[in-house]
Amino acid sequence: MTRTPAKYCDLVMKGGITSGIVYPNAALALARDYRFKNIGGTSAGAIAAAACAAAAVGDRRKQMKATIAQPEENVGFEGLAKASAKLASPGFINGLLQPAAGATQAFRLLVTLAGNTGVLRKGLALLGSVVLIAPVETLLLLAALTGLAYAVGGQTGMMAAALPAAICAYLGGAVFSVLRIARVLRRNLMGLCTGTAPDRPARGPRMVLTDWLHETLQALSGKATGQPLTFGDLWTAERYPGEPGSDRAVTLKMITTGISHQEPRSLPFESALFWFRRKEFEALFPKIVVDWLVEKAGEPVTVAGEDYYLLPHGADMPVLVATRMSLSFPLLISAVPLHEPARRESPPGFAGENEAEDTTSDEDEQKTVLDSTEALTTGGKKRRARPAAFRICWFSDGGISSNFPIHLFDRALPRWPTFAINLVYPETSDTGSRPEVFLPENNRQGWQRHYQPIARKSAVHELCAFVFAIVATMQNWRDLLQSRAPGHRERIVHVSLSPQEGGLNLAMSKEVLAAVSKKGTAAGEAFARFSFENHYWIRWRNLASALQRYTIDIAASDAYRPKIPDYEPAYALARDPASKPPSYRFASKAEREEAVHLLEDLIGEGKKWGDDGPDLTKTAPRPLPQLQIAPTY
Repeated sequence: MTRTPAKYCDLVMKGGITSGIVYPNAALALARDYRFKNIGGTSAGAIAAAACAAAAVGDRRKQMKATIAQPEENVGFEGLAKASAKLASPGFINGLLQPAAGATQAFRLLVTLAGNTGVLRKGLALLGSVVLIAPVETLLLLAALTGLAYAVGGQTGMMAAALPAAICAYLGGAVFSVLRIARVLRRNLMGLCTGTAPDRPARGPRMVLTDWLHETLQALSGKATGQPLTFGDLWTAERYPGEPGSDRAVTLKMITTGISHQEPRSLPFESALFWFRRKEFEALFPKIVVDWLVEKAGEPVTVAGEDYYLLPHGADMPVLVATRMSLSFPLLISAVPLHEPARRESPPGFAGENEAEDTTSDEDEQKTVLDSTEALTTGGKKRRARPAAFRICWFSDGGISSNFPIHLFDRALPRWPTFAINLVYPETSDTGSRPEVFLPENNRQGWQRHYQPIARKSAVHELCAFVFAIVATMQNWRDLLQSRAPGHRERIVHVSLSPQEGGLNLAMSKEVLAAVSKKGTAAGEAFARFSFENHYWIRWRNLASALQRYTIDIAASDAYRPKIPDYEPAYALARDPASKPPSYRFASKAEREEAVHLLEDLIGEGKKWGDDGPDLTKTAPRPLPQLQIAPTY
């Protein structure tokens, strides 16, 4: 494949289970005109992001004539085209998701209920699942109840009690079915499919999800199978001639959800320290990857007879591990268990989560505060002693907390465009009038609010729609608001999918798969209409407007009179370089004095803008953006 693109771009992709087959063709279409710098995604979008990043590394190696350990036709974007064609082949995706032992019936039920089947079939599947999941318990209950009726009233009593006995046996079987599914889920790390099959080999030439993903990433990047692709391989990849300067050649970011900490987390962990247990990871990853992780971790920490290995982080973190942590669709695909030091059982000298060393001396104060904050946000830092106890931390699908992370790679002023691909379902929203692949062509498009109709023919359906809309709001409200904002909306292409396309439709026909793949190509080609000049100007207008209003607010806060007497010492801390702050002190006197000058300059500039203008917000894009201090993840 001959490629000579001169432009660079980023790409962010939304989660969507099997809808992710849109993405490879979109990336291939983009690759005709752009080279990738930063790539991100969530869930199925994380799979596509990892494959795209691996292909970007492989392409750089091929273009720069570097050594590759894979057949050349499988490396780079040429290999991505082959992987895309395989994904679009009938039955392939279905073969990737193999239920773990004991989970087959529950898996079929979940796929049926979440798939595009009629209400009657879903109802029959739900009713029949009790007998299929807990047949022995249901039959034993039925036999016990009918036997009791026979003992009390003979054949006549048994006949009279037949229907009540069947109903009670069925209800009892339903209880046993739920209990059995719960046990299966716990045994399989909170999922019906682990993503691999260590207890039984894949049937025929098919591979399960994680094994296929590992081989695909290795092939696309050109790395040997036994040396997992790491984030460091992306960061230090070969550079194209004339490539714009950046700390990293290719940056890949994904979102996972820390269920135990109830927060979204970005991957890779750059300074967080988590541990893993080999037995748990062998159920989730290929043995060759687990062996590499164990070797990389070095000597384990043994607690209560269990060995805990330090998970490689930062540059050493395998892309496969991060991808698997992002795509753990709840209940369908097993979550990833990691372990951190148990806060209350940590020995002296170890600062775990939310803990810092007990020191209050002036010279150590800043180091202590920094360590405490870092421990809070990273999951703990190893100090002088090894952990004495661990607690489990569950990581599940990134889409739970951020299904469309368009904030990734944002800068005040972009050096190149950050494109994003959104998946929409017009039959459940008001986007049905849009074309199947839609990219705003002017500033008057893309700002409209999303509308989710709730009305249904039956009360049960309407109640379900109401509940699902609540869940969707909790999951997507932040992403939806940001996607409508100027500076974001013009860089998002929206791909409409029908109920037969994507989602949990594991058995899509050849025609449906071809149609979805075609939409992916159209999505990538749509960015050819993107105007970076307009985008850059909008981002600058946003920045100028927000900075001016923020500065005016600083001046207004300082100008309010009268001051509260009890708070005068607090006001003076920022204005008087001789005052002693209670925490977060500057490293030097010069820095403290410079900060005082900064505040005076901001107040002066804010007063001037507030009094004399000009008003940079008058014709700025709407809605007006706000500058605020917010946590990162």
